[in-house]
Amino acid sequence: MEDVWSAVSALSSALGAIVVIIAGFFAYSQIKEARHARHINLLLSFQENYHSPEARSFRHRLLAGEFGTPEQFDPASLNPDDFHSFWQMHDQIEVLGVLVEHRLLEFDLVLACFHRSPPRVWEAIEPYICRRRTEASPLEGQNFEKLVQRYRASPNLPAQYWERRSVL
Repeated sequence: MEDVWSAVSALSSALGAIVVIIAGFFAYSQIKEARHARHINLLLSFQENYHSPEARSFRHRLLAGEFGTPEQFDPASLNPDDFHSFWQMHDQIEVLGVLVEHRLLEFDLVLACFHRSPPRVWEAIEPYICRRRTEASPLEGQNFEKLVQRYRASPNLPAQYWERRSVL
């Protein structure tokens, strides 16, 4: 009789372990799905603001050189609406860089949705941001720059991509 109870106990322990393992896999898959949902929600929220007509218009004007060459660009010379649009754009890409840097958003998703904009904007404002680092804050645009460095290191963007700077 003791052997039967030992067998039942062993079987019960084995089944309990299997249930725990299955529950662990299920919990992992739920966490993974929640993470993907968070990434998509963050990306959609960001995209809604970043691709608004006003934001697109300002980026197009910036990249077309309406505000001067990168070396000449100075937001202080912009009208109040353009000044606001510049800082809003800069701050949005900086936040995007923070989200990627802290792995709250996958870089591959950012690259898929914003494959041209961040590097192009960085090229247009880099001299200004570098001046701001000496005049205002050494932290100015650091996450934006790190994001652009990820773009430059991405094997998904061949050399021909970087040669297409004149295409808006």
